[in-house]
Amino acid sequence: MMFKAWPIETVETEFRRLKILQYLTGIPGYEAAASVMRLHCGRIGVPTNSDQAVAAIAWLGEMELVTTRDYQGEPIARLTNKGREVATGATSMPGVIRPDP
Repeated sequence: MMFKAWPIETVETEFRRLKILQYLTGIPGYEAAASVMRLHCGRIGVPTNSDQAVAAIAWLGEMELVTTRDYQGEPIARLTNKGREVATGATSMPGVIRPDP
């Protein structure tokens, strides 16, 4: 069986989405601003600029894994039940890397 190689940008994007969901599962209120998630991603070794953090939040919102709102021009994401299931590996979502067992 031949495996198709994933471009590193795709892997990084899908990993970033997973790490954002997992971060939201562990914080009070399950909610954080894009700037906080950008800092978190950088701290855990997932290089993330502001545009990438905003794009990840927008995509996660479109997939109904988070709800979004705007506060003083910055997107805020809040985890949904569906997002929690993806973050924990209870279900999978194309576009988000599955967590390790």
